[in-house]
Amino acid sequence: MFSYGLLLLAGILQGIMVCLNGQLGNHFSLFGVCFFVHAIALILLLAYLLLKKQKLRFSGAPWYVYLVGAMGIAIVASSSWCTLHIGAGTMLAVSTLGQMISSELIDEFGLFGMPVQKFSAKQLPGYLMVAAGVALVVLF
Repeated sequence: MFSYGLLLLAGILQGIMVCLNGQLGNHFSLFGVCFFVHAIALILLLAYLLLKKQKLRFSGAPWYVYLVGAMGIAIVASSSWCTLHIGAGTMLAVSTLGQMISSELIDEFGLFGMPVQKFSAKQLPGYLMVAAGVALVVLF
């Protein structure tokens, strides 16, 4: 249950973050929003490393894990722009559907070194209900 509580908190924080990114978009360009968000993250990371006296390592990971930086910029920029133009609720609903699609493909085929978790027909009602919920959010 602890894991589900953490995930619920992460979702709540994501909703707040999207709204704050949208507000940043009222004052800065998309590049400015991305710079601001990632500069703060860099400062926090460096402070953590200094506090814990840890070295930053960049070796041993597969090449594709380094794509997360580019993905982070794309996510921040698109969520900031979309929140301002279609609203936070619609943006998060469609984003959640995209996350479900990509995560199911990752699970099904074991992409990026993840363990294979085959699709079960028992999951279909949940996926359909989420898709219907997204459609309701977008259309009404």
